Amino acid sequence: MAEGHRGGFVTKKITKNGKFSESINYALEGIVTAIKTERNMRIHIFAAILVAILSLMFGVTGSDLKSLSFAISLVFFAELVNTAIEAAVDISTTRYHPLAKKAKDVAAGAVLVVSLNALVIGYIIFSKQIKEDTFEIFRLLKSSYVDTVLFVLFIVVIGVFGVKSYYKKGKLLHGGMPSGHSAVAFGLWVGVSYTTENIVVTILTFGIALLVAQSRIEGLIHSPKEVLAGSILGTFVTYVLLKLIF
Repeated sequence: MAEGHRGGFVTKKITKNGKFSESINYALEGIVTAIKTERNMRIHIFAAILVAILSLMFGVTGSDLKSLSFAISLVFFAELVNTAIEAAVDISTTRYHPLAKKAKDVAAGAVLVVSLNALVIGYIIFSKQIKEDTFEIFRLLKSSYVDTVLFVLFIVVIGVFGVKSYYKKGKLLHGGMPSGHSAVAFGLWVGVSYTTENIVVTILTFGIALLVAQSRIEGLIHSPKEVLAGSILGTFVTYVLLKLIF
């Protein structure tokens, strides 16, 4: 390897009769450099690891696995070429030039195209398995109504925590917008009413939900507005989810 000076930069010339192992080392150095210096390259690696984990979870094999491997390799290839083009453009000019911008934009566009292609391939491969797993979960929920109601009430609680985190008022388990106790009480009322044909049971559970809501107001834990919001949230979310499942 010989060194020379060109345009104020120190350049290295690789002899054509260099060893094959040296070529491999230079290629690996280029990949490592791209990983260290390019944020997008690290994002691509993280995405590739995630895809590999999902492939193991869903048991992806055969032609689907080959398609995923090819798509991932193509994204890495495009990102490496994009990095090389950017470096070459930066070293060739120190001022803005329309052609330099064009070269960088086109290289970035190539990365975008192959990335979108990888997303489409991943969606096609994983969506079928995800749908099958979702249908299986719904089938299990349908087989036990009690488990279904408990699952729905858990979603209601998660929704309450999400809204409270947004408003940042009160604590997750005490006070704030909306009332979690009211949401769960009215969600339970909807769950019981959805399956029973006894109007007396429906009225009794509704009365209990009202008493829970009233207690939150009388205890000065929630305002009427917060209780009303929790009641509506629990009723709406529970009804919609039960409709979707059954």
